[in-house]
Parts: sequence; structure tokens; C-alpha cells
Amino acid sequence: MRTNRKVLQPLLSRRSITFASSIRPSLLPRLTPSANVSTLSHPQIRLYSQIIRRGPSSPPGYPSDTEYSDSTVYAFSYISRVIRYILYGILTLGGVSLAGFEGLHLYVEKVALAAPSRDGFDDPYGWIGENVGWTGGLKGGTDPRLGQKARHALRGAWICQEWGAGGSASSTLSSRNTSSGSFHPDYVAVKGMIGNTSSSTEGRQTVDRGYELAEEFINLAINEARKRGLVFPPNLSSSSTISNLPPKDHENTHGVPQGDPAVLDLLLLKAGILERINTPDSLLHAKDLYQQVLNSMNHAQDEQHLHNQPRIMRLAGKIGDLSARTGNSGNALEWWSWGLGKAGIQMDKGNTKISEVVKEVKKEGRSWFGFGGQPKTPKESTFTSTSISTDVQSPGVSPAILRASISLLASASAHLATTSSLNPASSLQSQALSLIPPTTSPAIASSPDSALHSTWLQQRVALLKLYQASILHAQNTKSTSPKPLELVTESSEISEQVISSLPTIPIGKSSSLVGPAKLLRRDALLTGAEASYTRGVFLERSLPSSPEEKVNRLEQASECFERAMALNVLESGVEKKGEDELGQGEDWNKYWRGYVRVKGKLGNLVESTATTKV
Repeated sequence: MRTNRKVLQPLLSRRSITFASSIRPSLLPRLTPSANVSTLSHPQIRLYSQIIRRGPSSPPGYPSDTEYSDSTVYAFSYISRVIRYILYGILTLGGVSLAGFEGLHLYVEKVALAAPSRDGFDDPYGWIGENVGWTGGLKGGTDPRLGQKARHALRGAWICQEWGAGGSASSTLSSRNTSSGSFHPDYVAVKGMIGNTSSSTEGRQTVDRGYELAEEFINLAINEARKRGLVFPPNLSSSSTISNLPPKDHENTHGVPQGDPAVLDLLLLKAGILERINTPDSLLHAKDLYQQVLNSMNHAQDEQHLHNQPRIMRLAGKIGDLSARTGNSGNALEWWSWGLGKAGIQMDKGNTKISEVVKEVKKEGRSWFGFGGQPKTPKESTFTSTSISTDVQSPGVSPAILRASISLLASASAHLATTSSLNPASSLQSQALSLIPPTTSPAIASSPDSALHSTWLQQRVALLKLYQASILHAQNTKSTSPKPLELVTESSEISEQVISSLPTIPIGKSSSLVGPAKLLRRDALLTGAEASYTRGVFLERSLPSSPEEKVNRLEQASECFERAMALNVLESGVEKKGEDELGQGEDWNKYWRGYVRVKGKLGNLVESTATTKV
């Protein structure tokens, strides 16, 4: 018994007995002094030991240590779950955004920029060479040599150029301090010519933000191309006199480094954006870029040079157009003449320079269309008609060269007409019409390329006839044949045929004909609208004496103005934007004023006729 008490004495201390007395009898039976330790099982002894180590239980109403630990664990687990969900959401949103971003760039690369460019070896009609090159060449898209950064920048430039910067983003820039380039010495000559602004807003123009972003992206791609070692063409001479003149055919071109084709595409893309920005500085910078590319291509003495010939002629036309827009008429005619010389069409200037002829005819002060004041008889100009030194319809002349020649002649004739040189302008228009061979109907053409070429020639016939009708009306010569009204009516009919025949050409979705076909549709709609408006003006200004015939003429004129408005809406795409934007364009407003004017005359004539009968 003493031994048992000695064994149980450590277990039955005062603390243990007090703690054990608080346990329910069902869980912990009270131990009597006579209890034998050997009768307790091992699990019971283990339970007693654990209870003793824990100490006394907490009073009723107070949380235990276990509850405290459970709440802390639950809080940490809840916070960790929230953080995990936030991280999962961020990763999912980032993944979707990245997939959408790369998917958009993949669409632009594989679909929007899929048309090949710079190919002349297997392109009999030259449509591939007329596509805007985005450095991809025959494969389309962008050049892998530029790297991912530059390629993404080029796709971003296309998105900003075609889709804009979002909303009505625009900014007012100073034409003297734009991002298009440094100060150009020729800017002094054209200051104040484009946009006669007041002293408070001198040199300020509103520029579309999309074009600004596109220029920044292209500049980034150009910088990346320089870092990667792509060859750039030599810069123009600092002398404005040298840089403004066309290159000499007999000059020594040996040792001149030629630019990489991808680099030339980048420079042309930048020049096109600067041309759209349309500030004096940007136009001059664009002209320099076009000339820089032209010099590089003109110096290339290899097989590709032969296929670059239509491209060089189109670049000469671009430089001439920009020279005319910046006030340098003589330089513009020099460039157009040089471009025509590439096709064997020489402008016989005689002993008088073109610039002197332009200065002479500017003194006459004639107005365009001959609507302002009494028309004067223009002097005989020493600028004679062009002469053909090669047969442009021979098999050696490609359709691309033919199209480039007609475009150059049309640009030169239109510019001479606006400077009151009506006789030379009429001669160039007749010359351009003589270059166009009899074309077959696009419906029976042998291929889509041939059908589009025939349609293009028909559209240029309509444009040239519209020019001829305007010049004949301005000259006010009543003995001419055909009459201006007959020419403009024929121009309107041909334009309608072109517009209706374009959808029937099987172009495809990603072929090299998509871009030229879109441009041709735009030109046909613009020509058709202007031809309808001009015909309405001629009908309105040549009313007969009979009241019935006057009513008939005015009704025809109102129909012409109405058709001009409809074609202008189709060209601008306003039918997709809603009727709220109607009347926003300058041309549409001009057509609308003619329609309202004729309707007013028609109403007054009907009222006066009814009053006379009564």
C-alpha cells in the first residue's frame, strides 16, 4: 500500500486533484486512495497526462486558446484566397490582353498587309508595284530583319493611319515646328501661301492625331533599321537648287550606295504620312524623301532598274505634285517632263523655259472655269504639245508605264489649267487621250489584271474629257466641236460605267489588286460626282428661251446635283456613319447649294408660268 501511494503521489498533487475534480465523472472517474494503479489502462493514463499538461480549463464565457488559433488560421486562409483570386484575375486579364494585342497584329500582318509589293518580274500589268510596300516585298507584311520592335511599330502605324487614334483626336500644330523634320530653306518661299491665316493663328493647323502617331511609329522603325545596319540611301545635297532639280541622265552614278529595299519602303511610308499631314514643312520634307528614294532607284543599274521604271515615273509625279502644292510651278513642270522622258515622251519647250511660261500666263489673271468676269483671250504660249518618240502601244511598253505616263500628263495639264495656261493644258489632255488605246470591256477581259487595267483606262478617259469640257467652257469658244456639254455628259456616262463594272471584277480578298481597285473606285466616284455637278452647272447656265425647255433643263440640272451628292456620299462612306454627318464635306455642301439654287429657280419659273397663263 505504501508503494502504491508513493507511485500515485506525483499524480495526485493538489493541482491535479483540483483539476480532476472539475472534470465530469463520466470522463474522469474519481480515484480513491485505495485505487490500484495497475487497474488503470495505458490509454487512460495517457489521457490523464495530457489533461494535466494542459492545465485548468478556461472559465465559462471566455474563448479558449484553440478558438483563438482557429480564428487566426481562418483569417490568414481567407486573405490568401483573396490574394490568389486577384493574382489569377490579373494574370487572366493580362493573358487575354496580350492575346488580343498579338492577335490584332497577326491580323494586320497576315491580312491587311498581305499584298506583295516591289515585284516586277512576274507582273505583266504592274499592279504589284503599285501596292504600298510595308517592307515585306514579295511575301507581304513586314520584313523580319527589322526585329519585333520595328515590326510592331509598323503595324501600329498602319492601324493609326487606317483606323485613326480613336475618337475625334486631333491637335493644333505649328507648321514651323512640327515633328516632320527640321527647318527647310524653301519654307520661306511658301510661308503664308497654304492657308491664309491671321497674325494670331499664323502657321497653326489642325492635324489628325492618327497621322501624328503613325509618323512616330515609322520614325521608331527607321531608327531600329539604322541600329540593325540596313543600308540607307545618301541624303540630298544641302543646296536647295541642286535638291530641287531632277537628276541628269548622263551623270556619273558609279560608287553611289543604294538603299536597302526595306529602307526605301520605310522612307516612302513616312513621306506618304507627311503628305497627309499637309503642313508646309511636312510637304517639303515629304518631297525630299520622295526625291531621296527616286535618286537611289534611278542609280540602280541592274535588271530591277527596268522594273522600277514605272515606280520612278510615279515618284516623279509625286515630287511634281508636291512642288506645285508648295508654290514652285516651274519645278513641278520640270519633274513631270523628266518623268515623261523615262517613257520616251518629250515635252518640246523650244527656247523658253517652262517657269518663264508659267510666270507669263500668271499675269493674265484668268479665273478657273471662266465664271469670274469677262474671259480674256489667252496668249499663244511657247509651251507646245508633247511629241512621242516611241510608240507607246508597242509590245515593249508595259501597261504600268502607260498608266504612269497618262497620270503625269493629267497632272501637268490640270496644273497648267489652274494657272490659266489653257492652250497648253488642252494640248496635253489631247495627247493623253491619244495614248489610250481602244479598250475591251472588263466583262470579256482575259484576266482580273487585264480587266482592272481596262477599267482604269476608262476612268482616265472620263477624267480627261471632264478636263477638256471645263477648258472649252472657260475659253468660251462657241465654234468648238464637240461642245463642252457633250464632253461632260460623256464623262459622266463613262464614270457610271466604271462604277458599275468594278464590283464584277474577280479581285479576291488578299491579292495585289485590292489596293489599286480601292483607289480606282475612289477616283471613279470623285470623277463621277464632279462630272455630274459640272453638267448641272452647264445646263443651268445654258437655258433656252422656251419656258417648257427651261423647266426641262432645270429638272435635269437638279437631277445632276442630286446624283453628285449621292456619289459623294458613297465616296466618303457617310452612309455607314449615319445621316447626322451629311453636309460636313466641302464638296457635298457645294453640290447641295447647286441643288437648292436650281430648285429655287425651278419653283420661280413654274410660278411665273402659271401666273402668265392665268
